Amino acid sequence: MWDNLYWQRDKISRIFVFTLIFFTSNLVFKKSFGEKKLEYGDAPITVCEECKFLNGRGYLRFFGFKIYEATLFSEYKSGEIFNSKFFLRIKYFRDFKGEDIANISFKEMHRLNLIAKEKESVWLAWMEEYFPDIKKNDVLTGVYKPEEGITLHHNETVVTNFNDKDFARSFFLIWLHENTSEPKLRQGLLEFREDG
Repeated sequence: MWDNLYWQRDKISRIFVFTLIFFTSNLVFKKSFGEKKLEYGDAPITVCEECKFLNGRGYLRFFGFKIYEATLFSEYKSGEIFNSKFFLRIKYFRDFKGEDIANISFKEMHRLNLIAKEKESVWLAWMEEYFPDIKKNDVLTGVYKPEEGITLHHNETVVTNFNDKDFARSFFLIWLHENTSEPKLRQGLLEFREDG
């Protein structure tokens, strides 16, 4: 009888200890995961000191293969995103020619009716001149400034500024337009926005 009582008490103790370990581990996991989500991708906040809110992230895939990862940070977590500063960080998983990135971007803006006829040649020429060739694991970051335009960074280096507000808005709408060709990516990029 006493043996049975000790066994029962020992069993209850073990259940309590395992339960405690499980819940503690779960809390640690949740805390770590949450922190990891907020700091995801080690995005270079220095490109925009005010852009501290993580809107979300997502992947561009082609036949299941990851082409790049995009992460969006902004100044505010709600409101019309184009009324404040933000940056879009793209980490590539394969090599690309800058000219190809320019042409794909131009076609997307054209498809979405975002380019005025008189600006087509100017915008395409700017992208072809300044979009750098990309190696695997390179990062391109575009910073949107409502009253100025766009600043382009390649890895940690500023490439150029383009003081054309219409271009800057149209360029970022490639990802943020409701009719974007990549709706899942857009959804991921706006995951944490209160109005996204």
